[in-house]
Parts: sequence; C-alpha cells; structure tokens
Amino acid sequence: MPVETKNTTDTDSSNATAANLQRSQKKRKRRTRTLLIVLGVLVVVIVIAALTSGGKKDAIVVQTEKVGRQTVTEEVQATGKIQPQVMVKVSPEVSGEIIGLPFKEGDRVKKGELVAKIKPLVFQEQYDAAQANYNSAKAQVEQQRANMIQAQSNLKRAEKLNASHLMSDQDYDAAKAAYSSSVAAVNAADYTSKAAEGQMHQIQESLNWTNVVAPMDGVVTSLISQLGEKVVGTASFAGTEMMDVSDLSLMNAMVDVDENDVVNIKLGNTVKISIDAFPDRIFTGKVIEIANSAKLSGTGTQDQSTNFTVKVRLDDFGAQDLRPGMSCTARIQTQTKENVIAVPLMAVTRRDNEDSQAADSIKKMREANKGTFHESDESYAIVFIVKKDTAKSVAVKTGLSDNNYVEILDGLQGGEEVVKGNFRAVSKELENGKLVKVDNSGKSGTGKE
Repeated sequence: MPVETKNTTDTDSSNATAANLQRSQKKRKRRTRTLLIVLGVLVVVIVIAALTSGGKKDAIVVQTEKVGRQTVTEEVQATGKIQPQVMVKVSPEVSGEIIGLPFKEGDRVKKGELVAKIKPLVFQEQYDAAQANYNSAKAQVEQQRANMIQAQSNLKRAEKLNASHLMSDQDYDAAKAAYSSSVAAVNAADYTSKAAEGQMHQIQESLNWTNVVAPMDGVVTSLISQLGEKVVGTASFAGTEMMDVSDLSLMNAMVDVDENDVVNIKLGNTVKISIDAFPDRIFTGKVIEIANSAKLSGTGTQDQSTNFTVKVRLDDFGAQDLRPGMSCTARIQTQTKENVIAVPLMAVTRRDNEDSQAADSIKKMREANKGTFHESDESYAIVFIVKKDTAKSVAVKTGLSDNNYVEILDGLQGGEEVVKGNFRAVSKELENGKLVKVDNSGKSGTGKE
C-alpha cells in the first residue's frame, strides 16, 4: 500500500509541471506579439513624422495678399532742375571797369534800380567833346542864317532896282546867286548841327549805360562779376554776363524725358515733384510745355540717348525756399484707372521658359486676346496664387502700373490669394504645385524654413 501512494503523487507532480510550462510559453508569445505591435506603431509614427518634417522643410515661406480692386496711376519719371519762369542775364552795354556793385547775391531789386556802375571817365570826356562840337555847329547855323537874311535883303533891293532899270541884269543875277548860296549854306550848317547833336546824344546814351539797372523786379540769383573787374559791353560784342536777376514768383521744373515716354505725356498732366533739398516735401505741378526738338547726350552712337525737355509749372511752393538749379525728380501722371483688378507689383514675374504650364497659358491668352489688347511680350506674365498650402502659377495680361500695383486685364477674377513676396520666391523658387507656408506676420521671409 505505501508503494502505490508514492506513484500517484509523482504522476500529479509531473502533470502540474507540464501545465506551468505551457502557461509560461503562452505568456512569452503574447509579450512578443505586443512588442512587435509597439515596434510597428513606432516605425509608422517615425515614417509619418519624417515625411511631415521633410514636407515642412521643403515648404517656401511666402507673403500673400487678397486680389482686390485698386486705383492705378501710370507715371513717367524724369529728373531735372528747378528754374524760374523768367530769368534775365544782365550784361553791360559798354565796356569798362566796375566801380560799383550795390547788391549782393540773394538781394531783391526793383526794375530800373542801379545794380552796377561802370567807370564813366572816358565816356564823360567824349560827351563833353561832342557837346562842344554840337554847340559850335549850332553857332555856324546861326551865322549862316544871318548871312542868308542879308543876302535875302540884298536880293529884294536888286529886284526893285532892276525893275526901275537902275541895275543891270548881270548884277541882279549875282544877287540871286548870292541868296541861293546863303540858303544852301544854312541847310549845310543845319545838317552838320544835327549830326553833331546825334553824336552827342549817342555818347550821352553810352554815358548813361555806365549805370547798369535792373531789367525787372526780382532777386539777384547769381552774381558773377566782382568790384574792380573789367567787363565787355554788348554794343559790339557778346558782352560779359555780370549777374542773373530772376522772378521767383513762378518756378518751373525742367526735366528730361526719354523719347519712349514723352509720347504718353500731355499738356495739363498732373506732376508730383521731389526736390533733393527738401526730402520730406512733395511739390505738385502741371505740364505746361513739351519740347519738339530732342536733346542728344552721349559721345558715341551706342551710348547716345535721346530726351525731350518737359516744363512743369509748380503750383505750391515757397519762393523763399526754392533756388534756381536745385535738383529734382518729377513723377508725371499720364493715366489713371479707378476700381480695377490689381495685384502688388512684386507679385508679377516673367518666367515663361521655366514654367511650361505658364508658357502654355500665356500662349493661349495671346491667342484669345489677339486684336483686343496691344500686343507686347511685356504685357504677359505670371503670378502665383495659394490653394491649400500649394502654389499655382496663373498666366495674366497686365495693364497700367504704378509704384505699388499692376492692373490685371485678364487671368484673375478677384479674391484669389496671390503671392507678393519674398522676391526670391516669386522670381526664382516658386513652381507650379510647390508647397508653401504663408507668413503675413510682417517678418521678411527670405527662403525656406
């Protein structure tokens, strides 16, 4: 009996050990499956994260703006100088030494006021001699007139004696000849007197010209000559320019406009003028003259440029501030369109050869607009709009442009989100379908994240 009990116990223990082994194996299998699942999930997360991270890294940071309606004003820009409407160069009529300059540059003068004095000594001596010659000529006239009166009296007596046959015809003829001779002598003396008088007045005029006077009311804007300087008169020569007297009540901007732009300018066009000396002020004016003859600049044919001078009348300025010769830049407004679809100037680019889809769109647009718009390669371009964080190139037909916006004649309807920056992205980096990230916070994005 004891022996049978031992065998039963050994069998139960063996069965228990086998069951425990099976349970342990099942637990290890479950842990292995769980670990594999976790590893798989981690791999998927890592792959997704890598893909997402790579996409963000490749996204181009851009700035955008909603396409809307604007007022676009086309401008022609030109540079030039400020000049008064009337500026007179003052030169002496006679030559000599300057002995008086009562005004300095910047002083105001009245018309007829003495502005320079030429040494008058030589002219005074000439005048005194001419006056003496004139007085002598007048005395000769009086003497010849007295002789004529005497000859006339002798002729009257001769006529009576001849009528009474108390004088011969020969003596009577002699009396008549004497009278005629005296009349001729009076006339000759009178002519000599008048010539002497004319010469005296001429020299007197030259003497008066030693006093140089202001030709008009104005300001001495340039004083060229100095006290003691010898100047040449304009009576026989070109003359020495002594000073400039200008009327500063009317000022003009004289600007040079390129031949390609001058055809768009018309009389009365509004102009905004920036003067270098007043960087914080904008002056306004209107076009009052357009030159018909060109100004050529440059030495060779290749470097030569053709410009036309346009005169702009300033209508708001302080005469006490502006000075002739100041440098200026004029923005002539040639055409304005209101309430037109427009995009920022920086949004427009031309990359036909790099973007085949844009090139095809532009080709189709040219065909569609043929005969409607003026054909010009510069009129066709592309813009990029953003749709679901993706850039899309759109062909457009452009019109007027100003410093900020470009009119869109065809290609956009308004409301699109157009890319306006950064410059590198618009001009080079963006492509159709490229991933973008919009950042309108005001920070300047210059490339990729």
